[in-house]
Amino acid sequence: MRFTSLLATAACVLSVNAASLTKRNVSDQVQLCRDDIDAISVQITGVTNVLSAFTSAGGYAGALTIHTNEQTLEAGLKKAGVDCCAVSGKVTDEEADAMLTTVTPVIPQATSALSLSVTKKPELDAVLLVNAVAKTDLKNLNEQTVVLYTCIRDIGSEQHPTYIPTINSFISQLDNSFAISRAAYENATQTGTA
Repeated sequence: MRFTSLLATAACVLSVNAASLTKRNVSDQVQLCRDDIDAISVQITGVTNVLSAFTSAGGYAGALTIHTNEQTLEAGLKKAGVDCCAVSGKVTDEEADAMLTTVTPVIPQATSALSLSVTKKPELDAVLLVNAVAKTDLKNLNEQTVVLYTCIRDIGSEQHPTYIPTINSFISQLDNSFAISRAAYENATQTGTA
């Protein structure tokens, strides 16, 4: 029994040491970028939750809740764009790996949210003028995402060529999802009522 406790304690100490070592191997600039991306993940979840719950019966109040969450996400993307674009100097292997670890789970979140925006479009269309707001929101989110992913790609572009194919794959997924979602709203005829 004492041996099992000793092993458990050793495992905890090793995991804490590994986490602190990883943190020390990542510059403050890269860590700030990663923190911003983690915040974006939370903000995407917020948008996804309110969009998923929306029905046309929610009317303008429900649409405003979606828009408010979108504005928070847009501000988060802008901040991340500024902070991630500020990363300069040589990026270590650990930093490039840390960036990939941070970014990887956000991509399916984002593409899923964009797919949901297409699925929920009939509900949004049922509320007069909401389509125009959604169209503008998607455009703004797309523009901020392009700024951010360009900077994320540039972080490891010279020193870490294996980083680029992964980031380019993520960019392709995001671009495709935005194109589908934006096309759905661009080609729409508003059918809603006030």
